[in-house]
Amino acid sequence: MKTAFVNGKIRTVDRNNSVAEAMLVADGKIEALGSTAEIRRLAGGAGRETDLAGCHVLPAFIDTHLHMMDHGIYGLRTADLYPARSVEDVVRLMQEYLTERQIPEGQWLEGFGWDQDLYPGTRFPTCRDLDRVSLSHPIMITRRCGTICSANSLAMKLAGIDRHTPDPAGGEIRKDVEGEPDGVMLESAMSLIGGIVPKLKDKETIKEILSYSARDLVRHGILVAHTEDFMSVGDKKTLMEAYLELQEEGRMPMHLVLQLRIHKPGDLASFFEFGCKSWETFGRIKIGPIKFLGDGSLGAWTAGLNEPYDDNPGERGLVYYNLEELKSLVATVVKNDFDLTIHSIGDRSTQLFLEACLVNNEEIRRKGFRPSVIHSQIMNPKIFELYRQTGAIAIVQPMYVHSDWKIADARVGRRMEHSYCFRKMRDAGIPMAAGSDLPIESVNPFHAIQVSVTRKDLEGQPEGGWYPEEKLDRLEALKLHTVYGAGVSFDENRYGSLEPEKQANFILVSDDLFAVEEDKIKDIRVLATYLDGEPVYTA
Repeated sequence: MKTAFVNGKIRTVDRNNSVAEAMLVADGKIEALGSTAEIRRLAGGAGRETDLAGCHVLPAFIDTHLHMMDHGIYGLRTADLYPARSVEDVVRLMQEYLTERQIPEGQWLEGFGWDQDLYPGTRFPTCRDLDRVSLSHPIMITRRCGTICSANSLAMKLAGIDRHTPDPAGGEIRKDVEGEPDGVMLESAMSLIGGIVPKLKDKETIKEILSYSARDLVRHGILVAHTEDFMSVGDKKTLMEAYLELQEEGRMPMHLVLQLRIHKPGDLASFFEFGCKSWETFGRIKIGPIKFLGDGSLGAWTAGLNEPYDDNPGERGLVYYNLEELKSLVATVVKNDFDLTIHSIGDRSTQLFLEACLVNNEEIRRKGFRPSVIHSQIMNPKIFELYRQTGAIAIVQPMYVHSDWKIADARVGRRMEHSYCFRKMRDAGIPMAAGSDLPIESVNPFHAIQVSVTRKDLEGQPEGGWYPEEKLDRLEALKLHTVYGAGVSFDENRYGSLEPEKQANFILVSDDLFAVEEDKIKDIRVLATYLDGEPVYTA
């Protein structure tokens, strides 16, 4: 069946950034673009015609790093702590959630989204605060970065945490002045609490959560999601079955690339036993890279830095692996036919990973892999050179400019010259793509595009933009969410732009991205989302 889409303003994002009036789609792929008259002539009398009525059309978006399971869990089963502006707000929101949900005593109570940087005195919520919520429910609340949690006394008791519990490698159990755990667990220490929280194993519940998240992504025009979910469930094979069953049932209206997260090297075997390898495809589901953690977060001073934090001179953050461990880990992953990616925010962590990739570069290239660094926020000139030598991809989050501009200068000072520097990275030829890190940040690509273009947060601050020399033009910002993202999964010939032979994945939007005022980009709405030329969402 052929469909002629006519009378539109179709931004192709091809090499010439061409704009067409009409597009012919056959069997899910674009057959031709041109004027309405040309496309009608090519279509002949057969097939269908859709009048776009002057609507603006863009390629569908690609999000190269998010968490579908966590988004659904936090949206459906967790207290929302993003609105909190003090520890007292955190306590109140948790109390309200407990009352509304009528959670039975003994069951876990969880919250997500607190951020001490927004609170008076930058105070962390502690066990004493959470004990005021409940002494009969174990409680775990996770910071918005996802790498720090706070627990109440009951949760720590169940986990066996006391003043004698040693810090795990790559983590810290924070203590009060008397040497007692105060409930705050940094980085790998989170697993001491998170490891005893019951994880989802029921397949139908997992499918419900994934379906919820997929509907939300499609509503925002996202048709390719690189999702990291395997640490959010109790059984990896059940999750894989859930993905495949949703696809078979027609309830996964998008493409997925699965980032296979491990907590420690011993977890690798569980993925090797799957019997597949990176970039194998099962319908619209593709096996992505093995992912592991390199460091923590900037907001909690746990991102691994080469030099101490400017506002915390005794601290350089945390790294999960030294160079020898990383070289061995990279070699093992590649030997087993998996590509690899890492969560890395600080320069020390990113440098160590890229150096480990460089040591293994011959084998990586022989296998045709494309390693990537998720976040890559704090950098240095050596890292720029390592990106060039390895060909690694930087998966950046423009919305972290929105969130971090108020704290980053104080944290890293002069190192900002090579941090959050998207323009310098593009000019240096570093391959880049954008991810939202949902649920950490907004998944709406128009929010991120506005931030990339203005270098301001969504409230318009700071005046003139934060390091305005790092602004991207609108086309480059759009490409981060479309054609550049396609290259991460070796799909640059399948989607990311609207060209003949590519899949007809596109969106209809309310305004012209290239004409609206730059501080109005965030207000552009997705009116419809088309997968293979068929609508999967209409506003």
